[in-house]
Amino acid sequence: MRFASKIGLSTAAAALIIGPLLGAALFFKVRSVLQEHITQDQVQSASSVMREIDTAMYRAYLDVSMIAADELLREAVEHPQNPVQEQLEEEMEERERVTGPWKVLMVFDQAGRALLGPKPMGSAKHISAYPASKIGFDQAMKGEIYYSGQLLCPKTNEPIVIFASPVYAGKNKDKVVGVVVAHYTWSAVQNILDYVDPSAKVHLLNQEREVIGSRSNDAHPLLRIPPLAQPDMQNGRAAYGVTASSSHDEGKVLAVELRQSGMKDYLGSGWILLMEQPLDVIFAPISEIARNMALIVFVILLLQAAMLVVLGRFFLRPLGALVKGVRQVEQGRFDQKVIVRSKDEFRELADTFNAMIDKLRDTQVELVRREKLAVLGQVAGSVGHELRNPLGVMSNAVYFLQTVLSDTDETTREYLNIIKDEIAISNRIVSDLLDSVRSKPPQPEAVGVREVIERSMRQLPLPDSVSVMLEIPEALPPLRVDAMQISQVFSNLISNGVEAMPGGGVLEIRAMENRQDGTITVSVRDNGSGMTPEHLARLFEPLFTTKARGIGLGLVVVKNLTEANGGTVNVESEAGRGTVFTVTLPGNSSTPGAA
Repeated sequence: MRFASKIGLSTAAAALIIGPLLGAALFFKVRSVLQEHITQDQVQSASSVMREIDTAMYRAYLDVSMIAADELLREAVEHPQNPVQEQLEEEMEERERVTGPWKVLMVFDQAGRALLGPKPMGSAKHISAYPASKIGFDQAMKGEIYYSGQLLCPKTNEPIVIFASPVYAGKNKDKVVGVVVAHYTWSAVQNILDYVDPSAKVHLLNQEREVIGSRSNDAHPLLRIPPLAQPDMQNGRAAYGVTASSSHDEGKVLAVELRQSGMKDYLGSGWILLMEQPLDVIFAPISEIARNMALIVFVILLLQAAMLVVLGRFFLRPLGALVKGVRQVEQGRFDQKVIVRSKDEFRELADTFNAMIDKLRDTQVELVRREKLAVLGQVAGSVGHELRNPLGVMSNAVYFLQTVLSDTDETTREYLNIIKDEIAISNRIVSDLLDSVRSKPPQPEAVGVREVIERSMRQLPLPDSVSVMLEIPEALPPLRVDAMQISQVFSNLISNGVEAMPGGGVLEIRAMENRQDGTITVSVRDNGSGMTPEHLARLFEPLFTTKARGIGLGLVVVKNLTEANGGTVNVESEAGRGTVFTVTLPGNSSTPGAA
């Protein structure tokens, strides 16, 4: 099995294991958050219902207090024979319409006698005939506003809440002269309970946990409901928990209990609101999310199974390219690059591998070069000397003939000059051969750039068709090199430049100082035919030449001597536009001298 397949299968297996686990962990986390959120919503709903009940009771509390504080009412209670009686009855009827709703609204004097009321309790004219209201009357006569819990009306058996508020004397504000007694109709509370979510069961309990109110359409009302056995949370007046409820056929419900908190002066009667929601209803969104998440996880796993192999091949394709590149290097092929288009570690690895191939190719080229030089070294010493001796004899013979035959005809002198030139070329080839293999260490000294260039130019006869442009600053620091060796370097470069312009041209020689590293750069530029990139890459190889004549050692000598003197040589060329050689050599800026 290939590595890519192993990676794909391993990733697929890991995804099939980890995916469901992550999905389950995510589901449980989401479920916990949603349960908490839903539970808090239920607590808020119960709080809202209880707040509405407290608001209704507090409003009734204020209504009774406002009626008892009426100036006209106080005057009528203190002075029963006052002619304002008829006016007061009309005002009480108006107060009854705009407050309440009231089942009973009566005014009693301090002796308990009924004075007036738009809604009387009955035919009896004394408070003692009404025991439940008598309790409120007695409490109000002590200067306190009284309110009861839920009571059942003896006559109609309808639930009511009794309020009683003292009526104070006009001049003595601490003296109670009468009491306003009102029976608050339970329908206002019933309307609040009926407005609760139909899916929930709602019960209003008194302090003994007896059911005093439920929704109108709830069947089988309970008489008493025990407290939650183990509430999950208790926070002040609120508690909730999951329990079995007889209101839901013993099914599991989320039960929320909220104790009455009252409102301002109305402190409440200790009622308890119990709201129950079936778990299958209230947590239905969680069940829906669970089904959706299971479906999503299943679809994702299918997509992973289908895509992992493709993704594995996509991501491992660069690795395959690297393997192919290694095999090419193993076969000795350094001309192929590993191409990785992604911008990641594989791209970085491919770039590093390509750089390594370039270094290997350069090393191979250098090894071939050194091998050629070694071969040349074996023959140069003997062959060079063997050739120089006869060339010297021939040169002397030509000189003798030119001296003896000074008055000979033009043709003879021309051929003697041709022989002389060919002997000079042969001497130069022999010199290049010997210089390319000799390893004579340089003898550095301070020497001016202009001096070296002019010495090199004196060694070469320049044709009339070639002009030389020198740009060497006078303040240029001297070089710190072997003058003879560097003179040979520029001689070879100038000779190459002249030969590159057989039809004539301009040879530009410029020098400049590099103050940052203390070196001197000299460039030799011709406007000849230039070179192709293929020839440029092999320019410094031994025995490589583009000339019809020559053995390809001149630039080898340039490179060897330049590097021996601590410098570098670079070349730029473009076919049809000429060539420029740039030689960088160490300067002797610490030693003053003219350039």
